[in-house]
Amino acid sequence: MDEHLKNLFSRYQEQFGSGHGLGPGSGTCLLKIDGISTSFIKSLYKAAASLYRSDPWRRLRPGHLFGVRVGKDWDWYGRRQPYTCLQFIGGDGGDLGIHIFRSKNDANKMTGSRETIRVPNIELFRVTYEVESLMLLSNKRLIKSLGLEKSGEDRFPVFDVVRCTLSGDLEFRNPSFEELRFVYAVLGAIALVHPLLEQDIGAGPKYSRLAWFKPFIETVDVHWPVEMSKGNDIVAVTVSHPPNQGYDEKSSSASSTPTKNSEACEESF
Repeated sequence: MDEHLKNLFSRYQEQFGSGHGLGPGSGTCLLKIDGISTSFIKSLYKAAASLYRSDPWRRLRPGHLFGVRVGKDWDWYGRRQPYTCLQFIGGDGGDLGIHIFRSKNDANKMTGSRETIRVPNIELFRVTYEVESLMLLSNKRLIKSLGLEKSGEDRFPVFDVVRCTLSGDLEFRNPSFEELRFVYAVLGAIALVHPLLEQDIGAGPKYSRLAWFKPFIETVDVHWPVEMSKGNDIVAVTVSHPPNQGYDEKSSSASSTPTKNSEACEESF
């Protein structure tokens, strides 16, 4: 029991310290998701590891919001993008990972100057890179049984969806197959484009600690693994900073920069 309590305290100290984030992984299990396969999970972990190696946290902070768009609206349930905005957390303390929001408005509401604000009825997708020794046993078993790819020396990604309740508590659920498919494409695209951001020296408030970057929009092609493909081998993913940088679905070729092509799972930085 003493060892169990020590491990639990270490997990909370690791992820409930000062900084942005919503705490340790929730114990969700990817194998319980309808329609998922082991090869799908392996591809997802490879994409997460590629992003980790690109080290976006070196420059990016929670205040840097990105707009994301995967394919067309009609490619997704309800004929709309499941999520549209993301931020990197952990560069200045707290959890190490990514928050993906349904809207820019949700992201703004939950992003405080020093912490993540729990706003009732807002749901977000998390990819949290947890230290292996502090992970829940269920996740350790999954990693070992499938031989999943490690992110960095001692971390693995945890995928879950979090909702803040009226009482300030958190509710967790497994992502759906479609949500994971969407996030796979986002991970592959953002790993390619975030190094292209150019710092805008002199922009922003005089005493701001946050780096400012020039407005940016880029479209890249991400290759679907066989197990994720639905008739198309690739999907176009548009990333913008700040969000909503003039992307128009009816005339996307005119508003975005030239498309790049990449295998998301095989990129290494």
